[in-house]
Amino acid sequence: MQQLGDDQQQIAEKIASLTKQLQKHAEELSRERHKQAKNLDRAVVDELRQLGMNKAVFETRIVSSSLDEDKNACNEKGIDKVEFLLSVNPGQDLRSLAKVASGGELSRIMLALKTVLTSIDSVEILIFDEVDSGISGGIAEIVGKKLLKLGERHQALCVTHLPQIAAFAEHHYLVSKQMQDNQTFTKINPLNTESERIHALADLLGGQQITENTMELASEMLHSSQKKV
Repeated sequence: MQQLGDDQQQIAEKIASLTKQLQKHAEELSRERHKQAKNLDRAVVDELRQLGMNKAVFETRIVSSSLDEDKNACNEKGIDKVEFLLSVNPGQDLRSLAKVASGGELSRIMLALKTVLTSIDSVEILIFDEVDSGISGGIAEIVGKKLLKLGERHQALCVTHLPQIAAFAEHHYLVSKQMQDNQTFTKINPLNTESERIHALADLLGGQQITENTMELASEMLHSSQKKV
């Protein structure tokens, strides 16, 4: 019985020692996380400005726990709970990113985050849908360039209606809907030739009728963008 008591005492002391070490390392991680969060916020806001969200405010909220108060406060990610907050319009309170952002805004925020974190992000495939929502012209071209840059480190897939964005892609696929036997089917066809790519861009640029000028503009847009690939 004496041996059992000694063993229990040793185990309790070992647990206390390991818990103390865990708390120390968790607090070090938490301090570094708080420090880097400020840098992340500034970098993301800068990217959002470039993506046409000029009034957006982005903030990383970190709530830290203590092992002294809760023995289960620490997990494999530390003692912090992290939440991204966003305000899109002036005077709007910061709210959880998941609740406040629309589809297009969420895609642009994701693009901003991935651009900032690209050097350490291990995700291999990135998919962007509605990234062109609410933007046009020069901002669309900036989005295209950023997607192109992301493509150097990741497989980036983007669904877009804007030729300014599509022109930067290394590979193009045309998505269309067809009716057959009163059913709707979605088709995805690769555009393998330059002529097919130019015609697809011209369709995005033009209206009901594609003119020679539209074709020339589409060709110029494709060649100009591909020079940056």
